[in-house]
Amino acid sequence: MKYLSTRGAGNDLTFKNILFAGLASDGGLYVPEKWPVIDFNKLKSLNSYSDLALEIIYPFINNDIGKEELKKLINNAYADFSKKDIITFKMLKQKETVVELFNGPTLAFKDFAMQLIVPIFDYYLSKENKKLNLIVATSGDTGSAAISAVQASPNINIFCLFPKGRISKFQRKQMSTLYGKNIFPIEIDGTFDDCQNIVKTILIDKVFSEEFYIAAVNSINWSRVMIQIVYYFHTLIVNNVTFDEPINFSVPTGNFGDIYAGYVAYKMGLPINKLIIATNENDILDRFLKTGVYSIGEVTKTTSPSMDIAIASNFERLLFDLCNKSTSETSAKMIELDEAKRFSLNNSQVNKAKNIFDSKKVSQEEVSKLIQETYNKFNYIIDPHTAIGLSASRSINDSLSNNFILSTAHPIKFSETVEKAIGRSMDEHEEYADMFKKEEKFYSLDNSTNKVKEIIKSNYNR
Repeated sequence: MKYLSTRGAGNDLTFKNILFAGLASDGGLYVPEKWPVIDFNKLKSLNSYSDLALEIIYPFINNDIGKEELKKLINNAYADFSKKDIITFKMLKQKETVVELFNGPTLAFKDFAMQLIVPIFDYYLSKENKKLNLIVATSGDTGSAAISAVQASPNINIFCLFPKGRISKFQRKQMSTLYGKNIFPIEIDGTFDDCQNIVKTILIDKVFSEEFYIAAVNSINWSRVMIQIVYYFHTLIVNNVTFDEPINFSVPTGNFGDIYAGYVAYKMGLPINKLIIATNENDILDRFLKTGVYSIGEVTKTTSPSMDIAIASNFERLLFDLCNKSTSETSAKMIELDEAKRFSLNNSQVNKAKNIFDSKKVSQEEVSKLIQETYNKFNYIIDPHTAIGLSASRSINDSLSNNFILSTAHPIKFSETVEKAIGRSMDEHEEYADMFKKEEKFYSLDNSTNKVKEIIKSNYNR
């Protein structure tokens, strides 16, 4: 498998090349030159999630890691999930199933990728006797998942940027109370988009990033998307889906990475009818699908902070496909976005997106109401992001479809919002009491790329 940038700089690259680069030198995102085609029916005989992951991921890595070595890495990655079935399911009613992706060590779907990506980095670093500085921007869950995965690494430092006052207290505590000489949480006085812009700026600065051997693990790194493809296949296999009815996935999404993984699964042959973009008031993706205009707005602070994002970075990968893989057209659109804060696509391109995607914006008031209703009716507690996915699914789907809603985080991570909605305290608090008692340790900075660079410099160990 070879990779290329959506904007044209560099091609014929290997998986290892793009893993460590993260972002292309022209600011583009890496994508495979072609999609592997997988026979869904042949996957049904596999015995475990890890076996399935191996079959789906290996074509993207190919000979960069031997299949037996990759198998060991995958098996180890999911050993610390809290349940034997690392993905669990809750059927609320016929043809409506919640896919629980929060059984990892930090209670969010980001664990699926992070628990495997870090060992893959270490696999290469150990062979070459190198040290790596990872940088990551987080809207809440990515940071804690990355820090958890990195804490035991002998080869990696992590510098994790999160927006001040825009993540839940639980999310912040997960990052700021997990001490280690290689862990550096950094609060930025700005939005997630400001944090993400700092990461992109550092990656594009090749002199700095090469001197301090920097890589990124945001979903702009292809490996994140690659690993998340697996649970779309797994969901349909475990639930014995026969495809007599249309299959839809509703995905709460801000940066477009998780739902783009579903799009890749679709391109690989998984028979999905619709991928539903479930979004909050930060609705750049919903507005695009309805108008054909992709325009940047102000970030609204909501009760679903992991989706409080103005620019959905992974959308560029879909844009590349909508532009018939034209690097020049994709580059022109992204330059227009940078300069004019918007671009538009023609009807043919928008309709191409609508063939597989649908979308719904869900307000904070609707979220609170649905959390309450779900608890009262099913005695089941959902977090605000899952509520958005559930609301979008119900508003778009008809009774003929088989609907799966990705639950991206455990409700305890957003307990203030959830407890207010259900009218009682959550039972799980005691399990995390020690975390709330610990002293928090993190840097607090202005929105400044240079200040982040200074912290990386002062904590760099070759």
